[in-house]
Amino acid sequence: MTLLLPLSSGQWNPCTYARPFVQPRAVVEGTQDPQTIFDTVLEHCGVKADKNATFLVGERHRYIPNSEGGARHKLGAIENHRVKRVFFLGVDGSTVLLGIQIHPNDTEGYADLRRTVNHVDATDMQLLATCAGLASWHDNGAFCARCGARTQYSAGGWERQCLGCARIEYPRTDPSVIVAIHDDEDRLLVAHNAMWRPHYASLVAGFMEMGEAPEQAVQRETLEEVGLEVDRIEYVASQAWPFPRSLMLGYQARVVDGTSVEPVVDGVELDWARFYSRAEYEQAMRAGEVEAPGPISIARAMVRRWYGGPLPDEQ
Repeated sequence: MTLLLPLSSGQWNPCTYARPFVQPRAVVEGTQDPQTIFDTVLEHCGVKADKNATFLVGERHRYIPNSEGGARHKLGAIENHRVKRVFFLGVDGSTVLLGIQIHPNDTEGYADLRRTVNHVDATDMQLLATCAGLASWHDNGAFCARCGARTQYSAGGWERQCLGCARIEYPRTDPSVIVAIHDDEDRLLVAHNAMWRPHYASLVAGFMEMGEAPEQAVQRETLEEVGLEVDRIEYVASQAWPFPRSLMLGYQARVVDGTSVEPVVDGVELDWARFYSRAEYEQAMRAGEVEAPGPISIARAMVRRWYGGPLPDEQ
């Protein structure tokens, strides 16, 4: 079956060549005519644009929906004093896309992107996630990693330039693996992290280490987290997870023949893990004993792929 990956299904033109020449904050705050950014996009990307749309993002993966429950707002939808940063995201048809990071505020009127699937199409979901990732990167990149001097926003939000040594830093993406582990009965392993809410269970995952291939990371993480040896490792799909800056590489693997299929957890990071048949997983979900991964995660997409269709909480 086709995997549903909301954060990897968007369709827009990033218009990267225009980034060094745009001033999106000036357009948002009304100190520059929007026509200026339209002309810049036409000159550097060959795209004729005549309108703007903005996405409003806050802290902790939150965004402000519009009056219809969607994500796009018109210019002027937010007071200038609340604007923290503005990102140039590209062009969708004839619309210039701008992301607005707003200063921290209360949570009234916000929605959590990681729990959103309705009213927001795939392109806007991915653009919101991009905004959230950029905002987090800027918040944590105020100083140069080389000389320690302050850095400043540049290139429409896609660079930070050091004011001391002029070094340019770019948004980071950290690769990680996530694996659907099966036994010889095609049961699926899910596990519960001790820091998660009760009953929420997902697939084994972890960051890749320096010099490591993804398949090696799958074997290492599986052995470290649940004490199982796996082989027959196959790539499934990938999805960016900019919360704050991961790229999830999805794999499936099987427990090595003749080795133990009893998961062993450390009781610190993971407090339980077990294999489920499809019938057992459905029963556990309906009984409230297991909660599936979040709606926009690649983990849910991979569980659905194994299950063979919509999960019980989607029916």
